Amino acid sequence: MGDANGVTGASGFDRRAVESWFRWRGLPLVVRSDERGSRLLQRSVPALVFVLIIDPLISVVTRLLDVREAELERRMANTAYVFLLLVVILAAVVVPLVAGWGASRWMRVLSPRGRWLLARIVLLLNVVVLPLTEWWTGLRSPLWVSLAITAGVTLLMLLAVRVGAGSILSWGLRKAVAELGTVGRMATKALPLLVLVVIFAFFSAEMWQIADGLPRWRLWLVVALFAVLAVLFMAARLDEELRAMIDKVAGDKLDNLAGLLRDTPLAGAVDGPPIEPLPLARRERANITLVLFVAQLLQILVLSVLVFLLLIALGALAINGPVIDSWLGDGFSKIQGTLFGIALPLPRALVHVSLFLAAFSGLYFAASAATDQHYRDAFFEPLLNDVRVSLAARQVYLARRGEDF
Repeated sequence: MGDANGVTGASGFDRRAVESWFRWRGLPLVVRSDERGSRLLQRSVPALVFVLIIDPLISVVTRLLDVREAELERRMANTAYVFLLLVVILAAVVVPLVAGWGASRWMRVLSPRGRWLLARIVLLLNVVVLPLTEWWTGLRSPLWVSLAITAGVTLLMLLAVRVGAGSILSWGLRKAVAELGTVGRMATKALPLLVLVVIFAFFSAEMWQIADGLPRWRLWLVVALFAVLAVLFMAARLDEELRAMIDKVAGDKLDNLAGLLRDTPLAGAVDGPPIEPLPLARRERANITLVLFVAQLLQILVLSVLVFLLLIALGALAINGPVIDSWLGDGFSKIQGTLFGIALPLPRALVHVSLFLAAFSGLYFAASAATDQHYRDAFFEPLLNDVRVSLAARQVYLARRGEDF
C-alpha cells in the first residue's frame, strides 16, 4: 500500500510525484478524480501570486490611460511619459509571470508546514490586503467593489485549479517561454519560405490600399478569420494523429514503454504483470488534444509575431513617406499607427499591412504544418513525441495505481 505521503508502494512508483508530473505536463485530467482537489490551496499559490502582482499593475496602466483624448495626446508627446508607460506595461506582462514561476519553485522546496503557511499568507494578501491597499491608494474605489472583485477573482482561480485549468495554463506559459528559444530554427527553416509568399504582397500598392482601408475593428475580424481557418486546419489533423498515437502506444510492448518512460517518475513501474491498455476517457482525450493544440498554437503565434516584427523593420527601412503617399494619397504617411491603444512612431498603413500579412503567415504555417512533411518534421513531430510519452505514462499509471488502493 502507498502511504499518504506518496511513498513508493506496490505499484512501483511514488503516486504523489507521478500525479504532480502529470499536472506539470498540463494533463491534470489523467490524475485520479479523487485526487484532483487535494492540496488545492497550495497548488493555487502560483496563480494567486500572479493575480496579486498583475491586479495593481493593470490598475496603474488604466489610471495612466484613463484621461481625455486631448490630455492623452499631450502626454504622449512627452518622451518621459511614454517611457514610463512602456515600462509599466512591460512590467505588467513580465513581472506577474516571473513571480508566479518563482512561487511555484519556492513551493517545491518548502517543507509541508512551510507550504501550508505560505498558501494562507498569499490567500490573505489577495482577499484582504490587496483590496485595502488599492482602496487606500485610490487605484480602485469604493472599497466594497475592490473587495468583491478580488474575492471573485480568487474564487475563480481556485475553481480553475480544481478543474485543471491552472495546470494547462502554467504548462502553456512554460511552453511559450520555451518556444522563444526556437526562434532561430523558425527563422532558418520557416521564414524563408514564408517570405517568398508575402514579400511581393508587402511591396504591392494594392495590398497597402486594402489593409489601410480597413477600419481597425474590421482588420481584427480578418485576423480572427485567418485564426479560425488555422484552427480548422489543426483540428482536422489532431484527431487523426491522436488516434494513431493511441493505437501505437496501446500496441507497444513493455520494453518499448520502458524506453519511453526512462526519464519519468514511472520508470520503475513498467516491470511487473502485463499492462492491458485502457481506452481514453472523454475528458482525457479532451485534455491531451488541448495540450497538443495549445503547443501548436504557440508555435504559430511566435512565428506570426516574428513575421510582424520583420515586416515592420523592412517597411521602416525600405518604404518612406512619399512612397506611402503615392500609394494611398497625400498625408497618409503622417497618420500615426497604434497597437492595442499604444501610439507607435510608425505610419498607420505600415502597422495595418504588417498585421494583415503576419496573420496570413500564421495561416500559411498552420496549413503547411498539417500537409508538408518538411514542416511536420521540423515543428510538429517533436510535439507528437512529447504526447507519446504522456500516453505511455498514462497507460502505466492506470494499470499500476490500483495496486496501491
